[in-house]
Amino acid sequence: MNICLKRLLIVAAMALPFAAGPVAAEEEEPEVEKILGKPKLEMAPFNFSVIKRGVVEGQASLHFVLVMDNTTDFEFVRSRLPQLRSDFNTALTILSRQHFNVNRPIDPDMVKAYLTPYLDHRLGQGKAQVFVKQALIHPN
Repeated sequence: MNICLKRLLIVAAMALPFAAGPVAAEEEEPEVEKILGKPKLEMAPFNFSVIKRGVVEGQASLHFVLVMDNTTDFEFVRSRLPQLRSDFNTALTILSRQHFNVNRPIDPDMVKAYLTPYLDHRLGQGKAQVFVKQALIHPN
């Protein structure tokens, strides 16, 4: 299994809410198999300041992976990467002002849910999925 995919799956597993109860390893395998072997595109990290009421409270760094269903979609997504970076940068700035707190970790599920409409708008419904590979926030 690809090391990047393992890391992605570990981060995704840690982000699952514990309220759903324990999940057996057999139940996770179909989810892994759905992503395994699909084309992936890693985006350069997004580094930005977390600003509240005009004061810089900290720094955030988010790293994303885009997963496509086939190689045709991969080439299409790769050609739209500059526009996606711009869309994501705008979305993350808005999201950070509303939901990020330097005293709490960033919720990768919330970030994924927030960015998915931007992704679907730019590429078309279901062309790619966005996964949070790494989400760090540091107070000043």
